Amino acid sequence: MTPVTAATDVAQDVAQDMTKELTSFQRYTSGLLDNLLNKGTKIVIVIILFFIGRYIIRLIRKLVRKSLEKSSIANGNINFIDATVKVLLYILLIGLLAGYFGIETASIVAILGSAGLTIGLAFQGSLSNFAGGMLILLTKPFVPGDYVVVSGIGAEGTVDDIGMFYTRLMTVDNRSIVVPNGVMSNTTVTNVTFYDVRKLEVIVGVSYNSDIDKVKRVLSELLDSEEFVVHDKEKQIFVSELNSSSIDMGMRFFVKKSEYWTSKWQILEDIKKTFDANGIEIPFNQMDVHLNSGNN
Repeated sequence: MTPVTAATDVAQDVAQDMTKELTSFQRYTSGLLDNLLNKGTKIVIVIILFFIGRYIIRLIRKLVRKSLEKSSIANGNINFIDATVKVLLYILLIGLLAGYFGIETASIVAILGSAGLTIGLAFQGSLSNFAGGMLILLTKPFVPGDYVVVSGIGAEGTVDDIGMFYTRLMTVDNRSIVVPNGVMSNTTVTNVTFYDVRKLEVIVGVSYNSDIDKVKRVLSELLDSEEFVVHDKEKQIFVSELNSSSIDMGMRFFVKKSEYWTSKWQILEDIKKTFDANGIEIPFNQMDVHLNSGNN
């Protein structure tokens, strides 16, 4: 073999190797480009689907809210349901988009499970409040507009709003009290205005010189004449206690829940005027002082 022939063979081998490398590179770059184009197309489609899904979620929330507003559900509960539906629909949307992007459903569930456990440990109080809000929504121990007393924390007022995590109360002096739903669902809550009428009890003292039968008759006639008294309910007049300076007379009767305080103020004023007109004395505390005049 001549040197020229050998050089020619080497050149041919080098050319063949370069051709193979170039072909492999072209295949790699072509595949990479196709993969990028495919992924890019999917990303664009996912973004488009996300905005479409967001629009559909808003439409569903609007329909649900209109349906709830036509029912007898309170406004605070409507807000709670709306927020819950929003969270659930967005979780569903993200899961569907992840599945379209090629992520397996089992992987999504595993990730959500791990994330849920981590979040649950980190936000135990918030989750407890959320669960408490769900219980309040389902059992309806109170609704916005009810006057409630929360035992143990000394909070009371009119329910202004029931949120996902907190219930807001408005006091009689126009202060706002925010109570966690976890507390509201795990303690005794007295719903003062649950029924249409409330029993009002009034105690008034009279002198020991007073005729008890006359006092009872006067108080009975007074109750029969009061317009704010619910007359088809039971009325009671009784001796409540024998104090050191007075005989305490008790009155129990029903009034409308919306007129509770005005009825109490009015009946006290009317009792004083009626007693004055009938010569019945309302005594005040007295003290007898005995002086020893003897010599020391």
